[in-house]
Amino acid sequence: MRLFARAVALLFALLAFSLPALADRAQAESAVSEGDRKLQARDMQGAIDAYTRAIQADPAWGTAWGKRGYAKRIWTKTEAALEDLGQAIALEPAVTNWRLERAQAYLMLDRAQAAIEEGEALIKMNPQDPSNHTMLGWALIHAGEVDKGLELQTKALEMSGGNAQMRIRADGFELKGDWKMLVEEMEKALAGGRTDLGAYLNRVVGHTNLGEYDKAAAVIKELETKSRGTIIYMARVYLYSTPGATGHYDPAKALADAELAASGTTQSGVLTIHARALFHTGNPDRCLDLLSTKGRRTNFQTLFWLGAAHWKLGQFAEAKAVLQDARRLNPYILKHAEKIDGFSGFVSAIDKDLAGEAGQPADRGRLGFELATHLMTVAEIEALVRRYRFARAAEEYEKLLPSLKSAVRRAEVETRLPEVKGMAGAHAKLLAAVTRSQGKLKTKLGKTELTLVKADEGSFHFTITGGEGKFPWAYLDTVVYCELAGAQDLKPDEVFGLGCLAWDAGLKPEAMVLFEQAVKKQAPLKKNLSAFVSRKRGVPAPDSGFVVFRGAYVTPEEKANLEKGLVLFQGQWVTVKDKEQLAKGNIQVEGKWVPGAEAELLKRGFHKYKGKWMSREEYEAIRGGWEEAFTEQTAHYLVKTNESEAFAKDLAALIEVAYGEYKAYYGGEEPKLSEKEKMTLYAYRTYEDYRKYCVETKAEDHLNAAGFARSDSLVVVGWNKTNNRQQFLQTMVHEAAHLYFFQVSKAASPPSWYAEAMATYFEGFNWDGKAYKFNFVSESRLPFVRDAMKGKRHIALKDMLAGDALTLINSDSQKALLFYAQCWALNYYLSQTENKEYRAAYAEYRKGVASGAAKTLLEYFPDAARLEADWVRFVTGL
Repeated sequence: MRLFARAVALLFALLAFSLPALADRAQAESAVSEGDRKLQARDMQGAIDAYTRAIQADPAWGTAWGKRGYAKRIWTKTEAALEDLGQAIALEPAVTNWRLERAQAYLMLDRAQAAIEEGEALIKMNPQDPSNHTMLGWALIHAGEVDKGLELQTKALEMSGGNAQMRIRADGFELKGDWKMLVEEMEKALAGGRTDLGAYLNRVVGHTNLGEYDKAAAVIKELETKSRGTIIYMARVYLYSTPGATGHYDPAKALADAELAASGTTQSGVLTIHARALFHTGNPDRCLDLLSTKGRRTNFQTLFWLGAAHWKLGQFAEAKAVLQDARRLNPYILKHAEKIDGFSGFVSAIDKDLAGEAGQPADRGRLGFELATHLMTVAEIEALVRRYRFARAAEEYEKLLPSLKSAVRRAEVETRLPEVKGMAGAHAKLLAAVTRSQGKLKTKLGKTELTLVKADEGSFHFTITGGEGKFPWAYLDTVVYCELAGAQDLKPDEVFGLGCLAWDAGLKPEAMVLFEQAVKKQAPLKKNLSAFVSRKRGVPAPDSGFVVFRGAYVTPEEKANLEKGLVLFQGQWVTVKDKEQLAKGNIQVEGKWVPGAEAELLKRGFHKYKGKWMSREEYEAIRGGWEEAFTEQTAHYLVKTNESEAFAKDLAALIEVAYGEYKAYYGGEEPKLSEKEKMTLYAYRTYEDYRKYCVETKAEDHLNAAGFARSDSLVVVGWNKTNNRQQFLQTMVHEAAHLYFFQVSKAASPPSWYAEAMATYFEGFNWDGKAYKFNFVSESRLPFVRDAMKGKRHIALKDMLAGDALTLINSDSQKALLFYAQCWALNYYLSQTENKEYRAAYAEYRKGVASGAAKTLLEYFPDAARLEADWVRFVTGL
């Protein structure tokens, strides 16, 4: 179950295979021996230092690299371990231990697909080694092929003669919800001589889910005699936070231990046990806040509890989207959903939709790539829709469609495509109307009336009293655009498309008018309407379709309750009067409404704002407006956002850590600001908010971006383009990096690749339970570049260095994503590589850029072919 807890145990088993004896290299071998002694004594830094001396003595000896990589990995310096292990594999390709190590590092980072590649390579190298089958099985389990993975691990156990060290099937049994087998596996492992503490934790998990709470408590007592560290905290949290654990359920103690367990670690297993505790102790909002900015979206437990929190909070569309990805990583998701009252009914529909999606083994890699990249890919296309570039958005969707292996994702794109094409048809008729009108078609931008005289796909020319001008169509608010386009002679599917556009912009009343017009003219569109509303609400479409009632689309059951005078409040149907009392935080005692205790109100998710208690829904609705947005101040920044209160605090904490990293990266240089000046971050929840800022500040060039910073301002701006708060944090830190560079390198005029390389570098960070820590690995960018390089489809180095981000964004969304990813990868490589020659040359290049020098990167790296080959090898090993 808990990957990090068993990693060390498995490696001791795997490293039982002796390393090959290599040539005489006395100094290096002496340093390695010292490193081994330090490692045995758990002096991790001392071991790494010794292995580093070995590498310096003999850089061509793969064993020194591999051992340092191993030391870094078990010290949870996992990303840093990957380059060492890649170098060891390159120098000693026949040594399987280094690939076993790298596979485990990938799994520690929840990169199951990369681990599968290693596992398959290992079996080809030595099909008789049970460790290789175990490793591939482990990777398959975490990629969603649970049964196949367990089959391989069982085969490995048999090949080993029942060796207790090969009883590594706990993750598979846990994901499968086979709690009895989980307990049995761990008891046999311990009886066979296994000593790792993770086996005790798994027994607690198994007994707890079997309802054997006293047995779980007994295991905890046994574990307390062996450890006082993270594992014991995790075991106690699991039991104490389980509702129904009679005599053991202790929410306060569970949450206190969860904080202790999470301190100082970035491991998903610790984070998700904390999230589970929050959910089960009545804190789904805190569970959501924790995972939405700190959890890895390639981990089943992260996705499961994030989806459960969305569901509990009534955010069904968001829950469905997250749980679809959770189901892709575990076909036994229903076994887990059944542990939560009322949840299995919601999840069962998702399970049914995704049944059989896994496809053939040949599709595995592409499905894994889609899981890692689809969100950003679609977000880029939808950004075109928001800017009214509908024809191009439709082209991008048509280009994407053939590449999709997921039947569910294909169906989603096939459903979305006609909606976007309807918008494109409406836009084409608007352009034709401008041409025909000969200056008679008018609209408004703010309070100014514009007369449209000419237009093309992306912009319109206008006249005003005393002048003329040209604006992008995206300058128009969606409500204004829909009124203008809707006034033309549109087909029903085009009217329907405008309705979809309006709905997505938060204009539901306007959208409903357009939908009803479309359905009235073309009755079959009612099916499209039901599918659209179902998708947006995250609930199944009724057989008879949704009905209009009191200005909303509702199910027949909802209509019946509304007709009875009931309203929905926090998932319950109550009377209007009761809702008024409940929304104020009042509780009913002996038939009378009285104020609730503050502690109880806070636990139920209520907030006190401007002296008034209000429900979470009411509070978020008020603070979701920009005028009432959340603000935080740090030593160097003012943060303002209408995303959420937790996001504001996360961004404030992160950006101050980022400031220190910016300073270190730029050689200690800091922006020269007056004592009263601070840099400002505006983090907008919606594109409409962001659009308004762009229009007001005449930043039309940035309407197509996720955010921007300018050299003539101290303001950083961004919006939640992917509806993913973790990626939203990355956007804000990315843009803040641009601003910092502008302030400390005023003479610079960096090429596009380098500007984006620097900014994307700071997208790599993790939460360690106490604070954000930067590792500079952009988990959002890595899958794009790694996949392209492995498939030899990447942009050639010379072409990338000559590329322009803005041009690509405006011409080819998918290539733009790859360009950004490669920019990050090149900067990461040249900044982190062990190759001192490369690091020194890159440092000189960066100094030149900062001073305004015009020399290109390849003038510092004359052997471009060698640089590109080394870079590709490095990235494909990440």
